[in-house]
This record gives sequence, structure tokens and C-alpha cells, in this order.
Amino acid sequence: MMNQKWALFSFKGRMRRRDYWLYSLPVLFVTIPVFMYSSPENTGTNPMADILAKVVLGFVMWASMALNIKRLHDRNKSAWWVVVTFLPLIGPIFALVELGILKGTEGDNQFGPDPKGGSTPPHHVRTMMIKRV
Repeated sequence: MMNQKWALFSFKGRMRRRDYWLYSLPVLFVTIPVFMYSSPENTGTNPMADILAKVVLGFVMWASMALNIKRLHDRNKSAWWVVVTFLPLIGPIFALVELGILKGTEGDNQFGPDPKGGSTPPHHVRTMMIKRV
């Protein structure tokens, strides 16, 4: 099982699509009621709820960036590409296609081993496998 602290707080490593969706959907479902509460007519009526909403939105922003960056790493792209996800209209489409639909890089890449475990074995192991055949 994946480490939740790493999944939601770390910007290092790679994440496969399945795990991206398994973590992104609950984060989204937490966000919806907070955004609904944070409407202009509700803001200011309860200062404690306003503070809680800001804390939750801070967590959601951090967790979303961590998830998105790990998916970008799996696609062998720099974390700087996360900036595109903030663009109106283009951002959500980019996120859906690039992060949620397209396959990650097969095997190791510059950001770490393949999260599906499909990494190429080290050279000495491949040599031993060839000699056995």
C-alpha cells in the first residue's frame, strides 16, 4: 500500500494513474463543500469556519500540487509544468489528459523507478539472465 504522507505531501518521485485518481478524487470531494461554504454570502458569518475553510483549502492546494507533480514526473516532465494546470480553460483539460489519461514513462526515468515495477533490471542481472538461457 502506498504511503499517504508521501502521496499527499511530497513532491518527489513518480505516481501511476491509478494511484493519482485514488488520491485526487477524495481531495476533490473535500474541496467541493468547502468551496460551497466559502461563497461571498457565507464568508464572515462564522470566523472559526472561515479559518477552517482556509486551512482545508491550503491542504487541498498542497496535496493537489504534490499529486500533480508526481504524475508529471511519471510522464518524465518537470514540476514546472504544474503551472499549466492553473490556466483557465486550458489547465483542467491539460490536467485531465496529461495527468489522468496518458500513460507514464515505461521503466526508469530521471525522476525515479517505474511505479508499476516495470523498471529495467540492472545490467549485471540482465547479463545473468542471458547466460542462463
